[in-house]
Amino acid sequence: MTSGSTSGRRGASALPTLRTWRSLRFFDAVPLQEETYDDAMAGVSCVVYAPKSSGPWASPRGALVTGLHSGQIRVVDARTFVELASWKAFDHECVQVHVASEHGAILTMGCDDDTNVSIVRVWRLDSTAANVWHAVLCACVTVDAHITCAAVPSHLSDVALGLSDGRVYVLHALSDSMHAKEPHIIKPKLAREASFVDESTEPDVVTGLVIDASTLLISTVSCTLKFTLHGPRAGQAPSVIDTIGCPPRCGAAFRTCAATEAKDGVVPSVSAPKLVLAREEALYVIGSRGRETSFALEGIKRSIHTLHGQLVIVMLDRILVFDLDTKCITYADEYRNVGHIWTNEAECIPDEYIHLHHARMRLVAKPLVARLEHLFSVHLYIQAIPFIYAYAARYPHARLPSLPSSASTMPLQTRPSPVELLVADAYRRFGEHLYARGDFENAMQQFCHTIGIMSPSVVIRKFLDAQRLQYLTVYLEALHARHLAHTGHATLLLNCYTKLRNIEALDRFLRASDVPLDVPVALDVCRRGGCAAQAAYLAQVHGMHDVYLSIQLHDADDPKAALDYLASLPHSDVMRYFHLCARKLLDAEAGATMDLLVRVYTAESATVSTGDFQVLLSHFVGHPRLLEHFLERIRDACADASRKPDFFVLAQDTLLELYLAHTPDKALHVLEGDASLYTPSRALIFCAKARYTPGLLRVYERLGMVDAILQHWIHAGDSERVLRTLERYGATHAQLYGPTLSFFTSTHELFAQHREAVERIVRHVLQHALFSPIELVELLSRNDVAPLGLLTPHLVAHMEQEQAELSAARKLVASYRTEARAKQTELAALQSSDEPRIFQHERCELCHQALDLPCVHFMCRHSFHVRCLLEGERTRECPVCAAEHTTIETLRDVSPLTSLDAVLDEVRAADDEDGRGFDVLADLFAKGIDAGQQA
Repeated sequence: MTSGSTSGRRGASALPTLRTWRSLRFFDAVPLQEETYDDAMAGVSCVVYAPKSSGPWASPRGALVTGLHSGQIRVVDARTFVELASWKAFDHECVQVHVASEHGAILTMGCDDDTNVSIVRVWRLDSTAANVWHAVLCACVTVDAHITCAAVPSHLSDVALGLSDGRVYVLHALSDSMHAKEPHIIKPKLAREASFVDESTEPDVVTGLVIDASTLLISTVSCTLKFTLHGPRAGQAPSVIDTIGCPPRCGAAFRTCAATEAKDGVVPSVSAPKLVLAREEALYVIGSRGRETSFALEGIKRSIHTLHGQLVIVMLDRILVFDLDTKCITYADEYRNVGHIWTNEAECIPDEYIHLHHARMRLVAKPLVARLEHLFSVHLYIQAIPFIYAYAARYPHARLPSLPSSASTMPLQTRPSPVELLVADAYRRFGEHLYARGDFENAMQQFCHTIGIMSPSVVIRKFLDAQRLQYLTVYLEALHARHLAHTGHATLLLNCYTKLRNIEALDRFLRASDVPLDVPVALDVCRRGGCAAQAAYLAQVHGMHDVYLSIQLHDADDPKAALDYLASLPHSDVMRYFHLCARKLLDAEAGATMDLLVRVYTAESATVSTGDFQVLLSHFVGHPRLLEHFLERIRDACADASRKPDFFVLAQDTLLELYLAHTPDKALHVLEGDASLYTPSRALIFCAKARYTPGLLRVYERLGMVDAILQHWIHAGDSERVLRTLERYGATHAQLYGPTLSFFTSTHELFAQHREAVERIVRHVLQHALFSPIELVELLSRNDVAPLGLLTPHLVAHMEQEQAELSAARKLVASYRTEARAKQTELAALQSSDEPRIFQHERCELCHQALDLPCVHFMCRHSFHVRCLLEGERTRECPVCAAEHTTIETLRDVSPLTSLDAVLDEVRAADDEDGRGFDVLADLFAKGIDAGQQA
């Protein structure tokens, strides 16, 4: 096949080597056996098929309009050949017949005599009775030359006539005459003047006409021209678009099919009309811009006819049906004398057929299913695809055949069209055929064409073998390019890349923005495949900090990269993720790691709990010197801070423990500092464990454990330190004297060396009554070191003091008894009803004014104005004696009651007096008296 728009005459020698077109047999030859056929076809000079849409006169099976040599027009049924109508159109002969189906018009071309004058008559068929039709002449056109060809579109807007002398006439608006009562005489418009071939005397006969919208394509025996029917250039002389022409009856209007991409998939469509020229060496397709393509097909052509994208080519001794859309011969057979040929081109139905007049044969096209099955049976899978597209474009309203039950095509998310399903099935069959032959590369190319139609799992299962992963990779890449992959496909593609070690493709895939990745699974695949850099990129992009650090440390063995990444994170994330990589970072990048930790844990915005800091310290196991250095930097960084971090005390405690193990002098410096910056109790344990005496004594002092200090020196046997400790703390800690005396009287040597100190201690104890003499005797008599004479003077003085105190107590008891007897006498007088009580006070005890009535006298011999008392006559207690009575009552109330009977007596008395027994009980409970009784 050759293509192009170059001009110039081409003969057989100018073409490249002719290719052999694939020949198929997609038509069945069926003999015509109808008895009415001979009568219907007798004397026929021309035949045309009228589709069912031409009008009621065209039976449901279509009609044939035949022109006879006698000028008669006969309309017969296209299948039964029964005559439907007949009339005389010309007096001499009818040479051409055309049907305009939209208006039901029949155009006849012939002559009334044997002159060169040709007449065009336009008819319509009217019915006067059921199934009785008569012709009505609507228009008439006369030209003075033989009409060699005509272009009659179904809408009759423009009709073109080609003459034997090269002229071309155009008839405009012929449709307006179809319903006229009287026939119109139409004057044609000249589109091309008469011309000759190469300036010879032979006329340049017009051999083909095609009307495409506003353009008229004209073919002659010598060239091809274009004439503008409408628009700015309308009426101008035709322009040559190609310098090749064709013989008479070898030019025809033709529509090719095309498959265009759309949102809903591939949409087959029919292109604008083209002009096909059948020459001896090839077929040429001419469009409005010139030659579009050509098909090498040698042989002398007598005539061509069109049939839904196919050319019926009548040659000298055979007939070919060439499908321009599928580029193959769909029928070929030898026929010597076929006579007239007609097709049902005008009928847009899949039932295609070709009539061969003299051969009494009808070529019936096989259905699409049969064609596909034949192509599949001979493994022509790709050749089947153009047939599917052509069928869908030629018959847009016809239903495509469904897939056979063996097809594994399964629709995915979108709903594919029937065309796409059939095409995908063809690719699938071809792919499986190649797969069975072991051609995996080409098989995968075919399977890629099924993406979006066929379930990917069908293909994936075929190529999961390790030896075919490179082909599976191609399929998965195509699946992602079509945005039809899911996370499982992405994971599988990652596996393919890693196993094939295609790092460049893996990088490109992971960096794509529209990949449906299952990130955790993808990370696992990359890590298992040894693609640490790609896994790290994936973890970084998706903010999986812990995974990124793990990859850099364990897979890539790059602690510096891990540390740099950790340093780029917010401080809170550094604290959260440092434990994952602490050991390796401290081993490999100790200095930089220390800098990062100090910067993070001393930042003003850092909020670190003691527990978190303790976890951090656990990572320094095995690095004591490094931990010491870290804690020192923490301490120095927080030295000037007004508020120390919560973990600062823990840091100081840990630092103290480290100092005690290596540099005790630094530990003592810590202990002598602010006690609030470390935990004394822990410091005590650390010092005791390390047996560091200076630190231990310092902690004892901070904790106020003077007993422990004294015991330390006692156990050490340092008498001077014992005396110093007693002198320093004895004034506030009397309990130190007992252990001190026990220490100095423990041996004769100590007692002899420090006898004066012991005597001084004894005097101090007795003077300040720190111990009783008996306790002191018991203390010193535990052994025979201290002589009894040491205490004799002190015991004598104590006994004399005790005797004096006893005499004073006896005198006080005698005075209390005398006073008690006086009080008892007074109480008896108050209780006596025989002895009157005389009140002789003249002044009020409160206001010290002279008494006047009304007044109140109390038994204590105090008198008051009624107005001076807060409660007046209801006052039951003398205000002067109230304070003394309150003191006595308080002493009595807080003293424990002697028995439960006394409590009950008091409650009963209060209840009998004013009903306030419950108040007495409440008061007793408030003071805890009941608890004391129960005890």
